[in-house]
Amino acid sequence: MRRQSLFAMRYMLPVAICAAGLAIALTTDGGYGLDALTALFGAGGALLLINILLRGGMDSARDRDREEVARRFLDRYGMWPDEVPADWRAPDGTGDLRSAWRALCAEHDDDRAPSGPGRR
Repeated sequence: MRRQSLFAMRYMLPVAICAAGLAIALTTDGGYGLDALTALFGAGGALLLINILLRGGMDSARDRDREEVARRFLDRYGMWPDEVPADWRAPDGTGDLRSAWRALCAEHDDDRAPSGPGRR
């Protein structure tokens, strides 16, 4: 349900706004049809662009977090996560690659969490 709501907000709402502008332009005889078309196409296009840019920014932050965790893995175990052999076990007893990755992700999340009153 949440996925459908996000799709509707990101893509269907801008399309509906543009369609409303087109409908007004096609159904009016007066001089404001073209003005409504351009205004609503501008609003729909701006909303679509904002959604695309915000989504790109969130993806970029996720990529930076993954890269940071991969660097921590390299610092701790001496190899990149994609270079680990299939039967690898963490020397610190964390377990396999998946368990070690989860532990490093949790550490990274703890380091980013706000601490103390009024701190971000």
